[in-house]
Amino acid sequence: MTSALGVAAVERRPDARAFIELPYRLYRSDPYWVPPLRVTERRRWSAKHHPALTSRAWARWVARRGARVVGRIAASYDPQFAERWAPGTGFFGFFECEDDPAAAAALFDAVHSWLRARGLVIVMGPVNLSTHDEVGLLVDGFDSPPTVLSPYNPPRYERYVNDAGYRKACDYYAYRWTPDASVSPSVERLVHAAQRRAGAMARVRVRPADPRRFDEEARTLFELYNAAFADVWGFVPIAWDDFAARAAEFKPFYRPELALIAEVDGRAAGFGLVLPDVNVALRLVRGRLLPFGWMRLAYALPRLRTGRFILAGVLPEFASVGLGPLIAHEMHEAGRRCGMRETELSLVQEDNTRIRRVIEAFGSPRTRTFRLFERRL
Repeated sequence: MTSALGVAAVERRPDARAFIELPYRLYRSDPYWVPPLRVTERRRWSAKHHPALTSRAWARWVARRGARVVGRIAASYDPQFAERWAPGTGFFGFFECEDDPAAAAALFDAVHSWLRARGLVIVMGPVNLSTHDEVGLLVDGFDSPPTVLSPYNPPRYERYVNDAGYRKACDYYAYRWTPDASVSPSVERLVHAAQRRAGAMARVRVRPADPRRFDEEARTLFELYNAAFADVWGFVPIAWDDFAARAAEFKPFYRPELALIAEVDGRAAGFGLVLPDVNVALRLVRGRLLPFGWMRLAYALPRLRTGRFILAGVLPEFASVGLGPLIAHEMHEAGRRCGMRETELSLVQEDNTRIRRVIEAFGSPRTRTFRLFERRL
């Protein structure tokens, strides 16, 4: 006999603990899922460690059958996103569920009711609180582990989302780079032409970040990030305290030679960032630092040879200089020098044909698809 289904808002400590612990049980036998550190997952719901919580409304729910937790979900409303891109829109995220369609439907109903009560008319997702966090549902490419900060889920989740009335809003792609990737002659000509144009108008250099000036370099990347992506659909400016908190989390394992800053006459004009794929190390500790997880992590981090090319941008006024291909070329060479065996380039919007052509011309095949869904309430 099936136990009665109930959905409860996360308001008490036991529910908060159940919300965090559910994925560790659901994915216990999954060969690809990477358990995040539990301390990191707890901090995601602390305004002290995740300042973005203070600038939006949000709520969480867990679904139970009897005493057993079978699913979870969150809802959020980002006024900046709604005002700039999609008035009346809220998000769902952090969705996880057993093979239980009724529980999945009840969780989505909880989100929809919460958003309607706030006068919202559209819901998009998955978005884990903000567009600076994990975005999209994995719908293609289930045959390998996710890279750092990438979404991961079983194939059945797409059915649950569709059954809840959602349809595709847009897709994002991931690509795979290896040091033996064959760069097309057209890209080599493009890079050389960009170098000539840049040299003719100004002194240009692409340099690695200086680890001795971490805070100053982080501030430079913060300013470039907000300015370079200002017109990209879905982007909202990130506050400095939020950016600084994220940078502090990356500091123990980032490699300055893979954080590139392009300068034109000494002015920062573009950047590229590859993060070592700390997920490879996290798989060894199974979400816990104690008693010996920290030792395994400390051993593995310096030996990482895979990564994720997570960000690249150029200030609009320098787009015609050709800094984008220059940064891509320099990162290509930096990855080789660092001994990187493989790097994922993601997330790339499907309609960003200019960037997709450059990536594919660098010999990088497409490996995964992540989908953002939407529905009217």
